[in-house]
Amino acid sequence: MQPKRRAAIYAKLHAYARGEQVDIRKMKGNSYYRIRVGQDRVIIDDQGRVVMVVDAGPRGSIYKE
Repeated sequence: MQPKRRAAIYAKLHAYARGEQVDIRKMKGNSYYRIRVGQDRVIIDDQGRVVMVVDAGPRGSIYKE
């Protein structure tokens, strides 16, 4: 992943952890959430105090298994 895209994802995750407003939605069919970061998506498992990143990547291929 390109360094600028990686930095944007880290910045968005840190903003979410601080409680700032981010574009987050619950995913259908499972307990995960997705955060939109430009053309990338970050899939997270928010367990309260622990936020685990499940996957991150371009929006076209991130949802395919």
